[in-house]
Amino acid sequence: MRTQRDQFGDSIILSPGYEMWWSYISHFIHTPGYVYAYAFGELLVLALYEIFKKDPEDFTPKYMQLLANGGSKCPKDLLTPFGIDINDPTFWSTGLNFIERFISEAERLAEASIAEQA
Repeated sequence: MRTQRDQFGDSIILSPGYEMWWSYISHFIHTPGYVYAYAFGELLVLALYEIFKKDPEDFTPKYMQLLANGGSKCPKDLLTPFGIDINDPTFWSTGLNFIERFISEAERLAEASIAEQA
C-alpha cells in the first residue's frame, strides 16, 4: 500500500480492501511468466517506431504484412523483414535507449518547470 500511496499521493482514496487488488488479476498468479509480454511488446514497438522514423515508406508495407500474418508465425520470423533479430541483445537496446531518452526529456522538463516556479 505504501508504494501505491507514494505513486498516487492525494489524487485518489485507497479504500479498505485495496491492498488485495493484485489478487483480482488472475494471470499474475495462475500464468507464470505471463507479464513478460508487456516488456517484450513495449521494447519491440519502440524499436519498430525507430525503424519507421528512418524510412516510413519502406516500413509501412512490411508492417501491414506483419499485422496480416498475426500469430501465424513465430516472432522471430515475423520480424525478419525488418532486419530485426530478437535473439541479438543489441536489438533490445533500441527500445531501452528510446525509454532512456524519454526519461531524460521528462527530467529536463521537470527541472525547467521547477526553475520557472522558483
